[in-house]
Amino acid sequence: MKSLLRYNRHWEKGYRYPYPKKRQIFPKIKDCLLNRHQIIELVGLRRVGKSTLIFQLINHLKQKKVNTYHLLYFTFDETQPSIDEILVGYQQQTGIDYKKEKIYFFLDEIQKLANFQNQLKIYYDLYPNIKFVISGSTSLFVRKKTQESLAGRIIPFLIHPLLFNEYLYFIEKEAMLTKPRLYYQELETEFVRFLSCQFIETIGLKSIDEKEEYFRSIIKKIIFEDLPFVFNFNNPHLLYRIVQYLASYPGSVINNLHLAQELGISNKTAALYLSYLEDSFLIKKLYNFSLNITASERKLKKYYLASPSFTLALTDFVSIGNLVENYIASVYDVKYFYQDPYGHEVDFISVDNKKLTVVESKFKKKITDQDLNSIIIFNKKYPTKKNVVFGRKEGKKTIKMIDIEFAPFYSTKLF
Repeated sequence: MKSLLRYNRHWEKGYRYPYPKKRQIFPKIKDCLLNRHQIIELVGLRRVGKSTLIFQLINHLKQKKVNTYHLLYFTFDETQPSIDEILVGYQQQTGIDYKKEKIYFFLDEIQKLANFQNQLKIYYDLYPNIKFVISGSTSLFVRKKTQESLAGRIIPFLIHPLLFNEYLYFIEKEAMLTKPRLYYQELETEFVRFLSCQFIETIGLKSIDEKEEYFRSIIKKIIFEDLPFVFNFNNPHLLYRIVQYLASYPGSVINNLHLAQELGISNKTAALYLSYLEDSFLIKKLYNFSLNITASERKLKKYYLASPSFTLALTDFVSIGNLVENYIASVYDVKYFYQDPYGHEVDFISVDNKKLTVVESKFKKKITDQDLNSIIIFNKKYPTKKNVVFGRKEGKKTIKMIDIEFAPFYSTKLF
């Protein structure tokens, strides 16, 4: 086993990882780290900040006076030794008996380790003194397999790209949110800029070309390196074409057969490749809402890229309205939209304890009653808990006894 010191800089005296600004999800993860025995699972797209969250958790534990040598970090990006090999090497190099002493074990990009779920299960069951935190970028390996083998042993956190208010925090302009009407124009300018740099690492990039190249490089790394590592397929260029196609039509209802015909492939191949992209978190799928979940899954589906920043990096022909809609899809765990046979469509439907919340994206200066007609039609069929229009406007309105809220783009919570 190679020296673990290269992976654990926090073992150096006085060293802290240089990430002082924290994501909004950090307190929830921190509380689970300290108060729950289960494995913490951080999953999400490449470069959304999973490793940074891990390093911030290590900083926090050091601040809590946990012995730094009891904080073990390893990433499977380069090599994939077994968990047993890592722990044996850890004991040999530090003299700490991991079978008896309390340690925190952070495993990054764990989807690259074969059969990781069964290895984790053994240690979780036999050594309750080890607190595991794992991260991964591919949902097939991290989500489905952990659910099979680690049911009841894991607490999952899905890490999204930045929310707009997080972006303002990272550029030190969050104070504008205390007086949004006063700073409305500045906020709108920043919001439009934010759509092209939804990842922390791109905030400081001034050039549009630099931003676009950054996002294209992530897409290419996922398609040409990550996915072939996990799945057995021989045409990554086809995956890239599908991503380009979806970037040209963000939020459009996609018929697999039509997509297959457009790309000159079989319907089965189109469905399979879409599932690969979804498992990599590179695209997001929404189902047409029905009270019957099985019926919803059989209907037409809508697809978005994981961030409007990806969409902008791949096409010049997309409206600001579509980008804003793409932003909502990128940061909320919403699963449904609604479209009836007559073409009436609602962008997002959230279901919470059998109660429905409707969100429409309307990023234009003037909104007429006709623009809200689909919400009214939906409510006649499915009474809702809340109806929200996300855009430039703020306030409330009642149409045909249906209450509608207008949430401006700087709103911090929609669902």
